[in-house]
Amino acid sequence: MMLACRLRVDGANTSLPGVVADFVAALADEAGLTSRQAYWLRLATDEITTNIAHHGYGGRGGVVDIAAEIEQDRLRLWIEDDAPPFDPTGYDPAPRLAVPPLHREEGGYGLMLAITKVDEFGYEFVGGRNRNTLIMRRGGTNAECPGGS
Repeated sequence: MMLACRLRVDGANTSLPGVVADFVAALADEAGLTSRQAYWLRLATDEITTNIAHHGYGGRGGVVDIAAEIEQDRLRLWIEDDAPPFDPTGYDPAPRLAVPPLHREEGGYGLMLAITKVDEFGYEFVGGRNRNTLIMRRGGTNAECPGGS
């Protein structure tokens, strides 16, 4: 069984993190993910969408599309935007991690968490849009989209 869900938000919307978190939490619940999986998927999605809003769109706003499919063995989530191309898989946190913890600047670790805490992460630039793909594997239970859509 495969079910698809979509969410379109404006990156300038100050309630963006809450809207995205609610959407992902409902998807994770419907897909039967563990609470740990749901947490990491929500965090990864939040980090990617926040980076798009703040860095990609420079806080000026722009469309962020989130689409998801609940399949028999996985929850697959795509985040797409029209900001300039940016491949998060090329981000290297090593210079930040080389600094002793008490002297590190705040921030800059979200992409590392987003990429490493989901089961699979991918990036591609397709049709003039950034596409980040996040996958969490699940059990074989039946699921429906949040709100029945």
